[in-house]
Amino acid sequence: MTSDTTSPRPSRPRPYTYGQARTIEGLPSALPDAARAYLDVLPAGRVVGFPLAPLDRTGVPCWFVSLFLDDPYFVGAMPSGIGYGATDDEAIIGAIAEIAENLMPSVALIPRRKERGSYHDLVRVFGARSVADPLTLGLPAGSPVGRDTVLEWTQVVRARTGETVLMPLDIAATDYFELSDDYVPFTNLITNGLGAGPDVDFALGHGVLELLQRDGNGLLFRALDQGVMLDLDGIGPENRAMLERLDALGIRAMPKFATDQFGLTNVYCVGYDRDPARTPAPIALSACGEACDPDRERALRKALLEFQAARVRKTFGHGPLDLARRITPPGYVDAFIETALPSLDKEETRALAAMLHWIDKPAETLRGFLADTVFSERATKPFRDLPTTPAADGQARGRIARERLEEAGFDVLYLDASPPGGGVGIVKAFVPGLEVETMSYYRIGERNTRKLLERDHPLIRFGQESETLRPVRLTPEALERFGGQPLFDVGLADAIVGPLYPLYREPESHHAPFRLEHRGRAA
Repeated sequence: MTSDTTSPRPSRPRPYTYGQARTIEGLPSALPDAARAYLDVLPAGRVVGFPLAPLDRTGVPCWFVSLFLDDPYFVGAMPSGIGYGATDDEAIIGAIAEIAENLMPSVALIPRRKERGSYHDLVRVFGARSVADPLTLGLPAGSPVGRDTVLEWTQVVRARTGETVLMPLDIAATDYFELSDDYVPFTNLITNGLGAGPDVDFALGHGVLELLQRDGNGLLFRALDQGVMLDLDGIGPENRAMLERLDALGIRAMPKFATDQFGLTNVYCVGYDRDPARTPAPIALSACGEACDPDRERALRKALLEFQAARVRKTFGHGPLDLARRITPPGYVDAFIETALPSLDKEETRALAAMLHWIDKPAETLRGFLADTVFSERATKPFRDLPTTPAADGQARGRIARERLEEAGFDVLYLDASPPGGGVGIVKAFVPGLEVETMSYYRIGERNTRKLLERDHPLIRFGQESETLRPVRLTPEALERFGGQPLFDVGLADAIVGPLYPLYREPESHHAPFRLEHRGRAA
């Protein structure tokens, strides 16, 4: 399903019944039980799946699965998922789970009663513990939103106690279908924090670790890459074998260190083809795998696998349409674009324009864009010095992450979008105070402000606000801790990101090459 959009809203919600019939094309007949469990909760429609591995010589299992919905209410929705892993089964489960992650929160939220009011209004009725303060949710710098702004709210759950908390739909929603017809969110809707699993605990752990991953690396990679390479002496045999295989294939994999805050290992992996001519498509040079995990070996494994999957994901979604058509069923690409077009026409224009600027460039040019940032090497961090805590399964990983956050004073919340009857858990997790999308949507709070001040970074200033120097929206207590009003320099942020915006936000699959192809025909 498309997200980060402002597409036209449908006129009325539709009822939904779980376990509706659907056709399945391209997937193996003997699907893993977990894949079947996710399929069983999806709405009626046509499921189409196919492997992406043929697009790259790494051969790492990577599957794309999409759902052509029967329900006309979801006009422009093209739910899809990409999964990867050590086996095809692992990749297929991940792809179908991703569809459920993106779609089922809409199914859960659409019929829910929403509260309308300001933070102050709702606190008077429900109490401060039961309402999320918008000034702790990473508002865009300079936003007019505050505690007296009328917002639309929905109920979420406090993980530690099971209490109900009201969360602005601007943060809780993942797609415009979930909003009332007249409601304009204060920031672009994002999917950060989504999680799925066999139960809510597993799904919550999945979502919380994603929040930690992106909070931890957001100001340390991409255009702000610190160039801290991992010294991989002593890594485990599975990860060593992956790296050696990539090297033998002529691919320079570059695992890097982000942070070890909360006693968790937060790493990422980028890389490039030593021979530019062997790049699957130039856009594959922007591939990145990210991970945050209590177990350092597992974190590195995820980053390496996701890096390889990102090479084919980006080639498939933003490379030439003819390349995508080689591995898809006849007519699939055109049907995908036609179905998604109502949303594509309203997609974030900056993301589309930036991707259009990239995809007609040769590999050498894109590598030049990334040379001083993504591919930089300025320091090393011994892998053996990273924290590691054994965790038997997803529930244990999530419990460790949640406990570490709660010990540090953070409040872990979640929207439960799980279907009734058990068997599948689906959530969107929230941790007020963790931050994301600072360099793209200027969303910043106390945490990222402090990080930038500690680095003496000019993105944060004090003094007179202006069109580009915008106030960081903070609680009165945070302003007192800073001793004044911090200002975020959005002009400098744009200059730092420069041509690298496709590293932050991407348009829907096939949208940029579709526009490029039609622009060429028009010319």
